[in-house]
Amino acid sequence: MFFKSMPAFTYKVNNDSIITKDIFQRVGLDRQIKTSLALESYYIQDGDTPDILANNLYGSSRYHWVLLIVNDITNVHDQWPRRQEELLTYTKEKYGSGNHLNDHHYRLVSDTTITVDYDPVAIANGTVEAVSNFNYEAELNEDKKQIFLLKKDFLARFIVNYKELMAQ
Repeated sequence: MFFKSMPAFTYKVNNDSIITKDIFQRVGLDRQIKTSLALESYYIQDGDTPDILANNLYGSSRYHWVLLIVNDITNVHDQWPRRQEELLTYTKEKYGSGNHLNDHHYRLVSDTTITVDYDPVAIANGTVEAVSNFNYEAELNEDKKQIFLLKKDFLARFIVNYKELMAQ
């Protein structure tokens, strides 16, 4: 359904023409759905995937793409939260073996949104804390867990809107 509704276009390669889907065409939620009570907040649990959530909510995993569009997710690999064991593996691969617990940055304890330079005195007196590479990635991962679900009552309307927008 997701790809079927995408418009086709002709891609020229040398002297040949290839007809393919325009995968760069994107649509978003219309204002009526966004401003209505069509969305509910959801916190992703370890092991939840778009297809599992779609199956639980809509009765079919084939509607996983609806969850992705509603949350403006274009890359599930990078934008969907990783399971705990995947997060550890990812961090070790990203920062190198044995470096996942090294300091990534330093921040104020009183306001963790403020990043500061390394200061051994401030660390010793407890006003600044070190954030490890793993904890940094875990916090980013945690932020990805808060998503919105389109309520089942609005699914049919959403699909119709999607088809109409893609046909333009």
